[in-house]
Amino acid sequence: MDKKLETGGRKLFYRVFGNGKPVMLIHGFGETGDVWKNQIARLGAHFQLIVPDLPGSGQSDIIDDMSMEGIAESLKAILDKENDKASPSGNVRVAMIGHSMGGYIALAFADKYSDCLAALGLFHSTAFADSEEKKETRKKGIGFIRQHGAFEFLKNSTPNLFSPFSKAEKQELIDGFIRSLNNFSAQSLVSYYEAMMQRPDRTHI
Repeated sequence: MDKKLETGGRKLFYRVFGNGKPVMLIHGFGETGDVWKNQIARLGAHFQLIVPDLPGSGQSDIIDDMSMEGIAESLKAILDKENDKASPSGNVRVAMIGHSMGGYIALAFADKYSDCLAALGLFHSTAFADSEEKKETRKKGIGFIRQHGAFEFLKNSTPNLFSPFSKAEKQELIDGFIRSLNNFSAQSLVSYYEAMMQRPDRTHI
């Protein structure tokens, strides 16, 4: 079921599937909640899946605070809305799984709202802050986005997310995924990169 939530005058879009213990799936940079569609098909029979489009992605508006912490607050707003329906006491805990940048956001959420979590999972993500080398790579990415636009950047960078086998045998899958990324703004992608460069080390989490 598609749902919308307005907070601070901005729209957040998310999906809810299935029944059972709640699991929130958080997509990464240059993705939308649709990236989880295969997992939704499999897990929806066993769990209640809450799958947002992060602010600035898909059908969700960009927000004023696009830091990892600010985006984590938008996830808290979604969970608060769903918890109000599921439990009058609001004590339902969620398992939160983040892919790549989604893992950074999940860690920011855990840093402030650990009592809301039943479990935390990171897919291709890290609790370490960016190295100086990584920051330089992101700065180059920002320069490319500002010069050529969001879609040109994603068209060039997204194939690197796929394995050599997929590139050789599943090119139509990659092409379809890239075509789905044509609604990102340069502002959103730059904001994500700047937030990732500024995020702290969270290995203590």
